[in-house]
Amino acid sequence: MEIELPESLRSMIKEKLYIYTGGIKTIDILSKPIVLSIGAEAYILKCRFMDIESIIKWRFPKPYMPPELDKIRSIRTEIEAKIMWKSLLMGVKTPIPLYVDTDDAIIIMTYIEGNTLRELVDRIENEELCRICREVGDYAAKMHINGISHGDLTTSNVIIDSREGLVHLIDFGLASFGKRDEDYAIDIHIFFRSIESAHINREGIMKDCFLNGYSSTAGSEKAYKMLKIVNDIRKRGRYVAERKLRSEWRSL
Repeated sequence: MEIELPESLRSMIKEKLYIYTGGIKTIDILSKPIVLSIGAEAYILKCRFMDIESIIKWRFPKPYMPPELDKIRSIRTEIEAKIMWKSLLMGVKTPIPLYVDTDDAIIIMTYIEGNTLRELVDRIENEELCRICREVGDYAAKMHINGISHGDLTTSNVIIDSREGLVHLIDFGLASFGKRDEDYAIDIHIFFRSIESAHINREGIMKDCFLNGYSSTAGSEKAYKMLKIVNDIRKRGRYVAERKLRSEWRSL
C-alpha cells in the first residue's frame, strides 16, 4: 500500500551516507518504507535506517483536527521516545529509538524479529511460559518504581526475539509518567484481562509467574497493594456493567 510520507522521510530516502573503512562504503540513510499496519493514530512501517533493520512509527496528521489539538501528536511522540529511553536505562528491553522528529511526530526504532507472547502461549512449555511472564512482571515493577505506566500492557505487546529468546515490551504509545498507584494497577489489570480473554487455559501459571516477577522486584508489600487496587478497579467495572444491564432490562 502506498501512502504519502512527510517531507522529512522523503528527503532521507534520497540521501546517502559515505563511510571510509579502507575504501568508501555507501549506505542509504533510509530505504523505502513498507507499510505493516495502519492504526487509528499512526502508521507502522518497516525499513532500513542507516543500514539497521528498523520500524517507523508516524503519527499522521488528521485534516479535521484543529491546530491547537494537533500538537498532541508531537507531545505524545516526545513522551513515548523519552519513556523508551528511560525504560532501557532501567533494564527493560524495548526497541531502541534511533531517530525522533517531534515536528512530524516520527520515531524510527530498531526492529525486533520474533513472536508476540500472544502468538507463543499455546506453543511453548510451562517452564518457558513462566520465564517470560516472570520477566514481564519484573519489567512492569521496574517501570512502576520509576514512575512509568505502560498503558497497554497486553500479551500482544510483548515480543520474544527469535535469536536469543529475550523478552521485549513494545508499543509505548499510551505510556505516561506519573505517580498514581491506580495507573500502575491498570497495567496489571490490562495484562490480566488480556490473559483471561485469549489464554484462559493457561491463566493460572501466567498470572502467578507475572506476580512472582513483580513482587521479586517491587517487594511483596507493593505487589499486594497493587493487587488490592486491581480488585477495586474490577469491582467498579462490574458495578458499571450491572447498572447498564439493569437499565437495559428496564427499557424493554
